[in-house]
Amino acid sequence: MKSALTRAITVFVTAAAVTLTGVGVATAGGPGGSGSSSTTSAAAEVQGLRDQLVSRADSGDVSGTQATLGKLDPLLTDLAQGNRYTIQAAAKDSAATAQKDNAEARKGVDELATQLESRQSLPPVSALLNALLQRVLISLSALVNDLLGGLPVAAR
Repeated sequence: MKSALTRAITVFVTAAAVTLTGVGVATAGGPGGSGSSSTTSAAAEVQGLRDQLVSRADSGDVSGTQATLGKLDPLLTDLAQGNRYTIQAAAKDSAATAQKDNAEARKGVDELATQLESRQSLPPVSALLNALLQRVLISLSALVNDLLGGLPVAAR
């Protein structure tokens, strides 16, 4: 019971973070700006993939989650190494952390995928996916924040 409550609270906090971060990304271009800078573009791409992870995990889509984690890997590598985007050192560090967390999450999701048939009476797959993805989701939120330079979230 305590574990289920902890998971529910974690999912709620993650959903709130996604909502707030999404609003920040939506306004990253600023008044009159196009939002076409390298960091804004990278932040939008990371946020989009993060949102896909949340959606797929919530629906229990293991193969979709695997695919999204796979798409994140080259992007995070580019960000951590500074190959495709020109970003601040703090954002590169966040990208390296997110890359490590992404690799760990991929291993866990891949292992879960191989056990799907034998786990009929265990907790729902969506709960397990959410638990596996918590660290990478937090890392991705920190990365988006670093890419956007801590832009304030616009009030609506």
